[in-house]
Parts: sequence; C-alpha cells; structure tokens
Amino acid sequence: MPAAAAIKNKFVKKIFLAFFVSFLLCAGNASAHQPVLVYLKPENVTIENPEISRAFYDILSGKPRDYFISSQKSFDLYINLLVPEAANRDGRYSANVYSIKDGKESLIFTTDILSTGWESYYEEFGRDYYLKGPEWEKQVPAGNYKIEVSGTPGKYVLAVGKTESFDIKSILNIYWQLPALKLTFFNTSVLQFFLTPFGIAGIGFVGAILIILAIFYYLVGLIKAFIKHNQAKTLLLTSAGMVMKDEIIKLLTKPAYDITVGFITTAYKYKLEQDPGYINRDLQIMREEMGFNVQEIDIEGKTESEIMKLLELKDVIFVAGGNTFYLLCAMRKCNFEKVIKKLLKWGKVYIGVSAGSIVAGRTIKTAGWKNADKNNVGLKNLKGLDLVPFDIFVHYQPEHAEIIRAQIKNPKKRFKNLRILTDDQAILVQGKEVSLIGKGEQIIV
Repeated sequence: MPAAAAIKNKFVKKIFLAFFVSFLLCAGNASAHQPVLVYLKPENVTIENPEISRAFYDILSGKPRDYFISSQKSFDLYINLLVPEAANRDGRYSANVYSIKDGKESLIFTTDILSTGWESYYEEFGRDYYLKGPEWEKQVPAGNYKIEVSGTPGKYVLAVGKTESFDIKSILNIYWQLPALKLTFFNTSVLQFFLTPFGIAGIGFVGAILIILAIFYYLVGLIKAFIKHNQAKTLLLTSAGMVMKDEIIKLLTKPAYDITVGFITTAYKYKLEQDPGYINRDLQIMREEMGFNVQEIDIEGKTESEIMKLLELKDVIFVAGGNTFYLLCAMRKCNFEKVIKKLLKWGKVYIGVSAGSIVAGRTIKTAGWKNADKNNVGLKNLKGLDLVPFDIFVHYQPEHAEIIRAQIKNPKKRFKNLRILTDDQAILVQGKEVSLIGKGEQIIV
C-alpha cells in the first residue's frame, strides 16, 4: 500500500474509533473487558498483551483449561475467576499460575477456592450477574507463563488484565460475541444485549450514521439542485415540431414514460381558420408513439404564479405554433418570460414550434414577413423573449429568399441576426453552444 493511502487508511480508522468510543462513553461509565469465547475452542488458549483487559468465557468438561502467556517484557499479571450466577451458581474454580523456563513449569501462585466468599457481583458493562471468586495481581518479569484453571464441570470466566483498550477489530468482534454470550452462556434473551453500554452505543452509533447519511444526501440534493439551477439552458427551436422527435429523445435523460410535458396551445386559439391537424399530430406522437405524460395548457388569462405552478414540475415546456402576435401578447400578460427563464435555469427543456420558436428570439418581426400571421391584437412592441440572441424565420421555402433580403438588406446583418429554418431543421441551444440540426445545410440568403 502506498504511504499516502496507508496514512489515509489509519486516519479513517482513528476517526471511526473516536466516533464510536464517544458514543460508548456517553452510554455509561462501566468498565469493559474484551470478551473471548474460548468454550468454542477445544485447544489451549494463548493470551497476547496480557495487560489488556479480557474476559475468557469457558465451559469446563472435567479437565483443566490451560492459558499461555509469552511476554518480552515485564508486565502486570492480573487474574480473577467468576461464575455466571444464574447459569452455574454452585460452580467453583481455582487457578494455578506457572512460570515456564527451559520447558520446566514452576508454580508461582495458586488460588484457593475456599479463600473467597464468591459474593454476588453485577458487571455493568454486560449487565450480567456473577459470583466473584479469587483474584490475584503481581508484577512479573518477562518470560513464559501458564494459567491452569480447574474445578467442577460447568461455566466460568477468567478475567485477565486491567487496561481497557479497544480497536476497530475488537469493537466489531464484540458485536457478534456479546449476543452469543447472552444466548448460549447466560441463557438469557439476546435482546438484553441492546440494554448494555455497547448495545446502547451501537444503536446510537447506527442512529448517528443514519442521521449523517440523511444530512449528506440532503446536502447532495441541495448541491444537485444548485447545479441544476445554474446549468446550461436547453432549447430546441423547430419549424415543424415533432418532425424532430428523434432529436428530442436525445435531449431527455429520463425514460419516456417518466417525461412530463406542458403543451402550450395558446398560439393556435387565435388562428381558427387553420387546420388543427398539426396540433393533433404532435399530441398524438407525444402520447402514443413516445409515451410522454402530456398536459395541454392555455396560458391566456392566467397569472404568473398560476403559470409557474402549471409548469414547474414539467420536464419539457412545449410551445406549439399558431399566431405569433397573439402568443406573445398572452405571454406578456402573465409574465411568461420571467417564468421560462427561471425554469430553464432549473434544467427544463424548451421546445418551440413555429410561433413558439419565433417568440424565443430577440424580436418576432419575422412573423409578419410572409403575411402568415396577422397582428390583430395591436402589438406594437415586437421584442421577443430574448432566449437566443437572434431572430428566427420558420417554414423556409426558396421563394422566401427575396422577402428576407428585402427586410434585412445588409448580408452581414442577415448572417449575424437571423437564423433560417426549413421544416426539416431545428436550432439546438445548450448554454452558449448553438447548432443547426436536421436535414440540409445552414441557409444563407
């Protein structure tokens, strides 16, 4: 492992340990032995770091159990024998401590079963009752030692060491050992584990982690929302709407069945003499072919807040064609420009069709160049929504070239200030990137 990664790994472990121990300290003031379930192991037991406080849970079957210690330095050897009061009230045990040199054992201490009253003792850490037997403590030199525990068949506990110490491994170890002890050693409900300081600390720790994760995901949500609010605006300005359906699909990041569309029909209302087939065609393609969830919306007569409420949960704002002057007049009355600019910052996609594309430009002057749209609403200010920095000419046919040249005589201004679309073309705007998509080259007249 590289040095930097190792340092990072150690740091994370220290943070985890400090975080958990803080919960443990808050849970209670009980002294804590690291539990070791030796009754699951038939072989002799090796005790490492004998000054670390451990409790060895064992079941004698009739012969003594041996515990071995090997230390390169002198250490404080502490031992204490206990029995679980409920499970083995009459059990009594003694310990012989031997020093081992050159393969020879020398008895240095022996406990006397009768030398202590085996009084009732409540251990707060595990919330268990014991009968506490003999204990012994002595500073011993470096070397090899054996602790031999003998007594009646049954359950007992050998406590060794007084220094409380927990690392990540020992903490995690406790969480499978304590419940097992409750169930198999003390013959009590495993649910009692959750009333111990470690159980309380664990519940608190898990609860804190869940709270932290909830806060984390909340903050991530806020960051995503902030990014979404400030991400590049997306517009698709078409002449003929769903003729560009393949390009529309490419813009959407969710499955079709999950896409919601606000379909604004206002421009068509004023153009009563026009065949409604193009509106119905686009609606049919969206609903039946593409599977979008479409809501038809008329913005006329509505307030800004009503328009926002209708559109704020939509993925796509689809502005259908019709009379451009009538559409822009209705937009101004409900402050649609303010609403759509806010929605674009939120990541909504604006799709314009004919009049819906023209109003997105700097002005709507092109709407009257072919005498297709009548300004019967008396609109004098022809400034558009200014969502793009140019005007848009839709439904282009070659015979329209002379009309365009007559309106904008300077070729440089025509190239800079005007985008011309056939029914097979669209303008895709993503942030500051503007591109012509569909069939054919850019039209320059």
